[in-house]
Amino acid sequence: MAETANGSARAAAQSLTARDNYFEDFNVGDVFEHARGKTVGEIDNVLITNLVMNTAQAHFNEHSMRSNPIGHRITFGGVTASLVIGLAMQDTGEQALAELGLDKIRFRTPVLHGDTLYAFSEVLEKRDFDGAAAGRRELAHYGPSEAGEVRFRHWGVNDRGELVFEGERRVLLKRRGFGPRASAPAKPARSRAGGRAAASARQKPTARRARVARASAAAKKSGTRPRRRR
Repeated sequence: MAETANGSARAAAQSLTARDNYFEDFNVGDVFEHARGKTVGEIDNVLITNLVMNTAQAHFNEHSMRSNPIGHRITFGGVTASLVIGLAMQDTGEQALAELGLDKIRFRTPVLHGDTLYAFSEVLEKRDFDGAAAGRRELAHYGPSEAGEVRFRHWGVNDRGELVFEGERRVLLKRRGFGPRASAPAKPARSRAGGRAAASARQKPTARRARVARASAAAKKSGTRPRRRR
């Protein structure tokens, strides 16, 4: 019975990511309504606002906002954008190799604690990617048969149907022909003791003999026997 339950859990986990979100699966003009919604809680807004040191009190001072026409704290725009794009990620980012840019970001309606956000996406453009021409040399090794660039328009609405956010996002997505790359083997760490031993072994024999001779002469002169290093 336990084995069946585990098998069902594995099947459910695998089905969370569809197999139709590679570069070839998107077509210009496609529009998606993403499955999940997210209710914005106080911790989502206030914690992140303070962690990134955003000092605008509209995001964390309820007393101050009572005199504002809105009447309540409003969610930091960075949080709103992250939540909307995050809700779109399962469909538009599971095969991403790199995020290339965000543009035309607009915040249309304030988001309050307790609002629930839903996300939508539209495919605006598809094209081959040239990492060197784009100034992303670290991505230039991805060939046109492995990856391509997609430009999405993302927007989010609240549970009242009001537009709260919109913006464009460029992302480098895997093609179906993308294969895993072998990582370079890690070099073994060398201990400091091993380095000293190797350096000593590389010294010329004449230098070692001269050092031993000087130590023996000094020992005879002082009447003590030289200590052997262990």
